[in-house]
Amino acid sequence: MNWDDMRVFLAVARGGTLSAAARRLKVTQPTVGRRLRMLEETLAVRLFDRLPDGFAPTAAGQELIPLAEE
Repeated sequence: MNWDDMRVFLAVARGGTLSAAARRLKVTQPTVGRRLRMLEETLAVRLFDRLPDGFAPTAAGQELIPLAEE
């Protein structure tokens, strides 16, 4: 697993949107979306529900947060 993908995951989990994560990481929003999609494909699980007002962690995403923070 790529550490940069985990940083993106945590930034989205904390910020709630791709834009907020991109600002925090000083990258573009498409980069955040692409890295998050790659992580989900690697793990073969959806980590966030995409809602009209942002991203909400799924059960799998909630489980990954403490592991990513370590």
